[in-house]
Amino acid sequence: MKVHDYFAVIFSSRNRERVERITLLLSLIGFIIHATLIGINSFFDFELLDRELLKNPISAIYTPFSFILIYEIFLLVYYLPRSFTTSLIKQFEIICLILIRKVFNDVTQIDFPNASFNDASLINLLVDLGCVLLLMLIIVWFHKTNRRIVELTSKTSADEKESFPYFKKAIAVILLVVILLVSVIHLIDFVYLEMNDEHLIKGMNNNLNSIFYQDFFTLLILSDVLILLLSYGLTSNHFKLLRNTGFVISTILLRLSFGAQGVMNALLIILGGLFGYAIIRLYYSYLNTSTN
Repeated sequence: MKVHDYFAVIFSSRNRERVERITLLLSLIGFIIHATLIGINSFFDFELLDRELLKNPISAIYTPFSFILIYEIFLLVYYLPRSFTTSLIKQFEIICLILIRKVFNDVTQIDFPNASFNDASLINLLVDLGCVLLLMLIIVWFHKTNRRIVELTSKTSADEKESFPYFKKAIAVILLVVILLVSVIHLIDFVYLEMNDEHLIKGMNNNLNSIFYQDFFTLLILSDVLILLLSYGLTSNHFKLLRNTGFVISTILLRLSFGAQGVMNALLIILGGLFGYAIIRLYYSYLNTSTN
């Protein structure tokens, strides 16, 4: 059994439905446990429970969103062999979910009775809300343009060689395995940090808004670049190669956003989204011109 054969097994419709049900169940259980711990922490003084995420009831929403994000990453790996466009749209959706989860965290950081317009926490909340709205708008534009491209190219035959989809499926399977390993490493380090107030692995960052996702997007960039390099020898559509290169740049901008804070974080996300949208609009214009 070759590597790419595992793709059909792992991402079968039955397994996808199973993962979706498990995600829903874990989200509900996680929310109940988190809310219960917050309740215990508010009535009893346990040093073990003296954590930022256990001080405000709104923080309980953080946990189910984390499980939903894991499911979305699973779907992103599933969509990776399909097309660069579908993969990038899914990346935007994941970033949007991360931002929405961050908004709930922002709300818990604001002392609303004493807040003013120059309060840093309030500014962060407004910036994140604006970023969510703009990114959702970009996703809508992206879907509309992609639908037009699909309609325009539906009558043309694919120019990919027969072996290329197998390469992409093999890369997706390997990526999923590496993601699981990285997730386990981050989980072990996070638990060790909570128990000993120091990292098990030096240099790791356990910021809850970027934990794991920095490494995930780095792995995603490497996978995209590998697929891009393989496509150079397997396709004759050079403008499509330029489009895919532009999408990789968009992913890099999204990855850089995890290393920034506040307004710069939002700017990099929106820049990545707008750059990706500009690329797909240019590709649509090219197809319109070449077919007419």
